[in-house]
Order: sequence, then C-alpha cells, then structure tokens
Amino acid sequence: MRIHVTGSTPCTCLASCTASDRELGVGHMQHPVWGVILLLTVCSSHATAGRHLTQGSATNLPTAANNSSVASSTGMIDSNSSAVATGDSNTGFPGYPLSAGLLAPELVVLLSAIQEQRLYNDSKTAVDLVLKAPASDVASAYQSVTTVPSTSGTSRISLDRGQLHWFVNRTMDPAGSDLIQCQAPDWQPKPPDFLPRLTAAADSGSDAAAKDLLQFGLAVHNLWGLLCRQVSPNVSAALQQHSLLPLPNRTIVPGDRFRETYYWDSYWIVRGLLVSGMNDTAASLLDNLFAMLERVGHVPNGARVYYLNRSQPPLLSAMVRALYEASGAATQLPLLQRALPLLVTEHQYWTRPPKALNISDANGNVHSLSRYWADWYQPRPESYREDSELARNVTGTSSPTNSAAAQLYHELSSGAESGWDYSSRWFADGKTLGTIRTSQIIPADLNGWLYQMERNIAWAANLTGDGATSDRFNKAAAARKEAMDRLLWDNTTVMWRDGILSSLTNSNGTTSQGNGTDGTNQVYMLALNPGISASNFIPLWAGLSEGDEAQGARVVQSLQDSGLISASGIATTLYRTGQQWDYPNGWPPLQHMLIEGASQYGGDIGHLFAAKMARTWVMMNMRVFNRDGHMHEKYDVSQAEGGYGGGGEYAPQIGFGWSNGVVLDLLNTYF
Repeated sequence: MRIHVTGSTPCTCLASCTASDRELGVGHMQHPVWGVILLLTVCSSHATAGRHLTQGSATNLPTAANNSSVASSTGMIDSNSSAVATGDSNTGFPGYPLSAGLLAPELVVLLSAIQEQRLYNDSKTAVDLVLKAPASDVASAYQSVTTVPSTSGTSRISLDRGQLHWFVNRTMDPAGSDLIQCQAPDWQPKPPDFLPRLTAAADSGSDAAAKDLLQFGLAVHNLWGLLCRQVSPNVSAALQQHSLLPLPNRTIVPGDRFRETYYWDSYWIVRGLLVSGMNDTAASLLDNLFAMLERVGHVPNGARVYYLNRSQPPLLSAMVRALYEASGAATQLPLLQRALPLLVTEHQYWTRPPKALNISDANGNVHSLSRYWADWYQPRPESYREDSELARNVTGTSSPTNSAAAQLYHELSSGAESGWDYSSRWFADGKTLGTIRTSQIIPADLNGWLYQMERNIAWAANLTGDGATSDRFNKAAAARKEAMDRLLWDNTTVMWRDGILSSLTNSNGTTSQGNGTDGTNQVYMLALNPGISASNFIPLWAGLSEGDEAQGARVVQSLQDSGLISASGIATTLYRTGQQWDYPNGWPPLQHMLIEGASQYGGDIGHLFAAKMARTWVMMNMRVFNRDGHMHEKYDVSQAEGGYGGGGEYAPQIGFGWSNGVVLDLLNTYF
C-alpha cells in the first residue's frame, strides 16, 4: 500500500497496480490546510514482503520509547516501560510480541487520537483492528496527513472524526477480520446420547415439558457453530500487524466483543462441549491454552498481546480433569503427561511474590495465600478511554507518570485479572470504582481455586506415576486449606470471606499499615471483608468441605439464608452499585459452581438446593431465549421472568460461550 500527497498529479502507484487492485478503488480526502487531494491506493502486487505504506521524506512519529512526553501525555502504551516486567521489550515472549497492531509504540499518537475522538463506542474495537501494513509505514502515512507547512517549517494538525475514520479504513482491516469462522468437524446436528433422559422423556411423552427443554438444548448446542473460530494464517505471517495471538487450533470464543479465546470462560465452554460430544474440539481448546502457557509462563487473560500482563481465575487443571474423566482414562494418559509440567509452571506463577504473600494468623503462625496482581500500571488498552476518564476524575490526571494514577491503573488491571471486573468486593467504600484496591485483597475464591489446582496436580501426578510431585502438591493443598481455615473461614456466618490486608510486621517487630507493596519478605495480617458475595461460597465447589459433609450442609444453608437467592437465580452480591459483578446480575459460572458444589459436598440439603436452583436457572434461560433468541453473558435475576444483565463498562453481550456450557451441563445433569 502506498500513500501519495499530490496536487493535480495522479497517483503514480495506480499505474503499477493490477486490474483487481484498481477495483479496490482510490480513497480521497481533502487535506484540511493545503486543499490538495490525498490519494490512497491498495496495491497488492507490491506485497511480496508484506503490504507497505510509503510517502515522501517525512520522518517517523515520536514513540513512547523515545519521547516520554508523548507517552505521558496520552497515557498510551509504552512497551519499554517498567510496567512490562516480563518478556523482552522488543520481541516479547517466544512467538508473541508485547506490542503489536495499533499498540506498536510508533502508533501511540494515532491510537490516542482514535480513542479520544471516540471513533468506536467500544475502546476494545480500536486495539483489535488489523494493520494492512507494518506499523512504521502506517505511522509515516499518519504523519504525512497531519503535517503541514508553517512559518517555522512544519507543524502538526489534528484530523477531525470523519477524516480520522477515512484514514483508519484505508490503513486497517476491521476488528475480528483475522479470525475465520469455522465448523468443528466433531459437531453433529443431534449428537448420539445427547441429553439422554430428556430425549427418552420427550420420546415417551411422559413429561410435557421435556420436548420444549430438549428443543432448547439442541438450539443451544447449535450455537457452537456460530462461536467456532480459527486464527487466520496471516497472523503468524505478520505478527506485528495484529494484536491477536497466533493459536495452533480452532477454538470456541465467548461471543460478541469477546471475539478471541478467554481463559476462565473456557472451563464452562469445555463442560458444554463435552455434553455436545465435541471432545476433540474441547481438546483443541485446551491445546491452545497449553500453547500460551508454554510461551508466557501463565495462561493470559485472553489471546491478545494486551492481555499478556495478567491471567484469569486458574481453572486449567479443572478443564484437564473434566476432559480426562469424560473421554476415558485409557485414551487420555498423554493429556495428563503433557499437562502436568505446564500446570506446575502455572502454579508457580500464582504462588510466588508478588502474587503470593506471607500472612500471620492470630497465633503468629505464618501462611502463604495468593491475590490478583496484574503487571500493569497504565490504562488497559482495551478500556483506554474508560480508565483514563476514571483516573482524571479520581486523581486529577490520566498520566501514568503520576503515582496515584499508575496505582489506580494497576488496581483496575488486577481487578480484570479476577474476572470480576468490576464489583463492590474490590472497593474500599463498597460502592465506588474509584476506590478500587484489588491488590490489597486476599480473595477466598482464588485461593479455593488454587487449592483445587493443587489437588488436581497431585491427582494427575499420581496417575502418571510421579509420586514425588503428587506428595508435594498434596502437602501444598493441605497447607492452603489450613491457611484458609485459619484466615478466611468465618465460623459465625458459615462462609469463607475475602481478607483485606490491614497491617504488616516489620523486621523490628513493630506493625505499620501495609498494602502488599513493601517487599516479598514482609508478613501481613488480615481483616475479613464483611460483605456478602457469591464468591464467599465458591470454596465449597473447590472442595474445601470434602470429607466434612456436615460443614458442607451448613455452608449450603448459609447460602440459602444469605439474601443472594433471587427470583430467577443467585445474585452476585447484595449491593446495587451499577457494576456488572454486583446486584441484580446473576452470572452463569457462579450458578454452576454453587449448584455443583452444593450437590457434591452439601449432603441432602445440598442435593435439594442444587436441583431447585438448576431448574430455576435453566427455565429462566429458556424463557429469555424464546423471547429474544439469544443466550446472554449475564442475567438480571431480580425478575422471575428473567432478562439480560447490565451495568459495567460495556454493552450487554450475546453468544455466549459460558452461558451455553452451563445450560447444557445443567440440562444433562438435572433433567
């Protein structure tokens, strides 16, 4: 691709283009000062080494790497800053660049203009755009159209919204264009043994509702075809032009704006795929997560370069176990052999500082528990505008060079790592996003999942004949359970609670206020968060009450008495803050974990509760689906008839991977 700034002279590149190239057309834009026409022509015949943008003798734009004033004034991404503490600042991790697509340092000014002009309603759209040429060429072209003569030589001008849109359309392909919709080869219109009890009831006519439920289940099963994606080969061929990570296999995406693979969503997608008999597709999805874990040392939040600085709730071991148990032990031993060393690597990521902290109980015994801690101190690229505006409102500036703004950005990114972005759980005042303090909280659910991971690693090691690793992780699980019993369990209300870092013990024995940033050898103390949240009961699903049915039954009763049980599901919290991980929203993964946990560990009361809530959730989902034709990311559980949920920083989403998986698994288990 070439761009020429001319008066009446025709584009010289046009003569060398093929007829098919000319059919792509020539873009025209009146230069805002010179009054000449800018001609942009796509010339694919010059793409032997990738498509390029060329122009006269214009110099490169200032970059975040060589011009700190640009980086600090825009708040955009500096790939060489201390915010990126892992990987190489130029090449990133093996096979993954740290800055690519519009996040390339030389495009910082262009991306800032796109976000500040609100070219897209969703900030994520901009950073998912695909460059048609290397970033340096796009930067040169942008400088050409924004540079004009002045009395002192040249000066920079700003493009208006329409002109900027014109430039973007001619230098970039749409968000998502580097993903190819696919058809999973193991998908069938009606799989053998699909929802067998419902099928039998529908065929016999013994249950009047069975036919409707079976049709609903098949409709949800059919949605996998709409969510199947394969990364385009163009991504590997030109990594720096895409923010998308190259993945080896097809995948199932959540849907809508979440057009790429996400970590914790994938657990419930896998559970649904197994009900659909799509074990091969589930294995392909796991293989993609393995590939990212191998290169990065953790499973990123999602398959984008801007997600490499954080992870999400660590459920990979649970996926491995689900696939193994659904597919038959004899055929899945290679899965465990491949997964085991990778799961150990992931465990190290979550159990080393700064994610892991030393915490003292009331008796002076020191334990290790983990927290969310994103390696990021700038606006999240996918939420740049929202983060910047919040920082300006809270700290008076959006510049990441300001320590208060940088800390706010860190807390926002850490909150995104939790998957609960955002919730009153993370707010110091319990209601306002500007008081977010994610990294000062020891979450009950996270440590429950890590306990589950440790148990799963021990299980996998035992099956593969690695007794030493099995013993080591059984001991790690026992230590974590003891820590949670002593530090996070509230016996009065019969639930686990998040712990808030309240003080630290100094080397001289004195105590002072601390927030977990004072060094890896400090010992901290906790105060329990008094709030009521569905997360307080997630450790039940993770197995913390295994072997103690009486405790499990008490936890289920506590959940029923908590106020979270609503008209059409389990509310996320009791607090109406306007955030999406608060009341009145109910989230599919929370329903599934609490239902399954109650059933497995809550005795008779747990079985009754699980059956009731499974039916409540599925029937509400079916009513909403029949009404509007969609499965939603989250639901409003305050209404008996149900409806899609709202709140948060983006519009309600449809699709939807984990919603589909939860409904299919509940239909298979409880109907």
